[in-house]
Amino acid sequence: MIMLIKGKKKVIFVDDEDDCHDNSGKKDDNTSFGRSERKNDYDNVDVGEKIHDFTFSNMNDVVPCSGMLFDNLDEVERFYRDYGRRVGFEVIIRNTHRHSRSNEACSRMYICRLGGRVCSSSANVDEELNLKRTRDTIDRTKCKARISVVHRVKTDKWEITTVELEHNHPMVTPDKVQFMQRSRNIGPVARSLIETLNKSGIGPSKVLKVMGEALGGLENVGFTNQDIRNVLRNIRRQVFDGGDAMSGLALLEELKGNNFGKFFYRFDMDGENRVKALVWVDPRSANAYKNFGDVVTFDSTYRTNRYCMPFIPITGVNHHYQNILFGFALIRDEKETSYEWVLKTWLEAVDNKPPITIITDQDIALGNAIAKILPTTKHTYCSWHIGQKFTEKLSSLYTHYPEFKTEFNACVYKSLSPEEFQERWDDLVEKYHLITHDWLNDMYNIREIWIRAYTKESFAAGMTTTGRSESMNSFFDQYVQPSTGLKEFIENSQKALEYQYLHEVEADYNTQYKKRRLILNSPLEAHASQIYTKEMFRRFQIEFVKSASYVMKKIPHVSNYLWKVYLVEKFTVPEHCIRRVCLTVSGDGTYRRECKKYEHSGMICKHIICYLTKKQATKIPSNYITLRWTMNGNEVAGPLLYTPPVIGDLVKSQEARYNALCKSFQGLSASASCSVPRFNYVMGMIEKETNYVNEYFPEEMRNKNVNDLSYHENVDDPVFEPFFDPPMSQTKGRNKTGRHKSGIEMATSKKKLRTCKFCGEKGANHDSRNCPTKPT
Repeated sequence: MIMLIKGKKKVIFVDDEDDCHDNSGKKDDNTSFGRSERKNDYDNVDVGEKIHDFTFSNMNDVVPCSGMLFDNLDEVERFYRDYGRRVGFEVIIRNTHRHSRSNEACSRMYICRLGGRVCSSSANVDEELNLKRTRDTIDRTKCKARISVVHRVKTDKWEITTVELEHNHPMVTPDKVQFMQRSRNIGPVARSLIETLNKSGIGPSKVLKVMGEALGGLENVGFTNQDIRNVLRNIRRQVFDGGDAMSGLALLEELKGNNFGKFFYRFDMDGENRVKALVWVDPRSANAYKNFGDVVTFDSTYRTNRYCMPFIPITGVNHHYQNILFGFALIRDEKETSYEWVLKTWLEAVDNKPPITIITDQDIALGNAIAKILPTTKHTYCSWHIGQKFTEKLSSLYTHYPEFKTEFNACVYKSLSPEEFQERWDDLVEKYHLITHDWLNDMYNIREIWIRAYTKESFAAGMTTTGRSESMNSFFDQYVQPSTGLKEFIENSQKALEYQYLHEVEADYNTQYKKRRLILNSPLEAHASQIYTKEMFRRFQIEFVKSASYVMKKIPHVSNYLWKVYLVEKFTVPEHCIRRVCLTVSGDGTYRRECKKYEHSGMICKHIICYLTKKQATKIPSNYITLRWTMNGNEVAGPLLYTPPVIGDLVKSQEARYNALCKSFQGLSASASCSVPRFNYVMGMIEKETNYVNEYFPEEMRNKNVNDLSYHENVDDPVFEPFFDPPMSQTKGRNKTGRHKSGIEMATSKKKLRTCKFCGEKGANHDSRNCPTKPT
């Protein structure tokens, strides 16, 4: 009889139960694991010049028969299902008998899916017609194909006792086998690849295409798009069943351990022990805040997650003018108390050092929280959000007074000083009778926190909007779905940090090892190229080129020995459009201008460059070089000795071991693919080593659930007080909870009614081609 040990990838011909001849070339148990003592195994590999078919298991032609032995039920099931896929039928379990005392399985029957009784539908036709959705069924044909296996206690083997191979129905053709329900099983390797690609923001459809390209066609994949979605659903369900909040906090604790305790996180709970708010700050974010934490943008409009919790990426800019993250927060609601807790907790993470300026949207609760927690910080509103309301709030003025929009924008955006703004505003109020306009009066009362003539007095790195935070929201859209939980959201935040960290390193390389291209080859421009980063030097060049269009005239009757006053004006514009800027140069080398560009952005303006050029200066004054924009701007707090956290221990995680092996085999695969002999040799070696590993290390595979390749499987959860997930929002058919749209935006987004161009009727169900009033 034949003894098949599928898990060990070998076939043994047994003449007697006590006398077995193994044709797999198995060594005795004392055989060394070293390559030198098994060198003959490799010497026997046939390389040749023709591609050989390496099947490893050598079971493609084996047919079930009575007397076949297996180590366990899993091997029996895999063998019969593989046989069913080759022949073209699906396999199901008919029944399982168990011992009355131990409840362990002692026998099992596998049958063709079309076997069993023929089930007739009991529903009447009328009821079926009223169903909104019906599912197709597979008709039973009383097929007798089956096998029965019994557990032999003496040998601890499973033996096939009954075999029936004949079917009474047509077989599924090989090109359609992949769509059989029971045959679309996804192995551990494919499951790991699906999960990895999904974490990288690749959806199920594209995952299927990637695997189809890798396997030579979609027909070779063996499963469908819906199967991939089911795998991802099961992965999320495992997390949620175990407690999404607990899993997220366990991940944060693991990140804290991997970063030697420097990873910061805090969470707040409500009266029902549900997560109410969460703040976490990576060591890289904390170190970046020490370097560039003078300006922060704060935006809480992003709600794409399982619990519809507002997400707050606390964002700034680095010395390359790139987005940089100073921390993350998730809150249940947007109340003032929630914002206070977030700001207070975040300050604790950054050593209680408040920023100089914080930019937010026009949120009253957030503004009150900032006033309490950050009293010394300059709070400004996002000018873009306020500008979006102009069309709605001022629509009647725009309609009746066409010139109002130009004058209003000049007052808001082009006033160089508070005095000039006040003068223009008074003129507008008097000219257009705006004294009773409530919204304009409210905006005038808070002019110090959104009008540029006022906000440019304080440093804000040249930013006037929360666009930095909103761009992070668009980044998260690549990875986040309405079903994303807390744990997955935390993982995506780490990806955002890695993404930004690599971009900063790349920009550092381009700045340090690539020479800048000069436009005018002046000493002043050359000096700027040596101190500024690549991006900031580009911005300097823009101002440098603009300065060439300006002329400077000294005002003698105002100047004295303490300071000198100049008028800087652009000579390339018509006389009535000339804008003159007063530049005051003091004896100690300080410059006073109305534009306030240096005070607001930290970069010298075209007016100062015009003066330096006229005085033939070769260097930018040191007191006008902002350290945060220089090549050494990220070394203010010292370099961060950062080691990327390892998610998954090689000892505890099968996924970590699998990834490490794949990475190690890349070089061997590239070398072996160069020629047919190399390919045959390596494939033969892999076949022998696979048999060898399965033969000498069998228990590891039995004790391991190979279908679970999640890194958190054996991670010891930290000891937390029991708490629960936040209330979950509705995900299917839920109401759209996006941002609130203004009235004018909703009006313009509505579908316009059709107007017949022949008769002029609005809302007509015809056009000029078939208008009924059109003469025939």
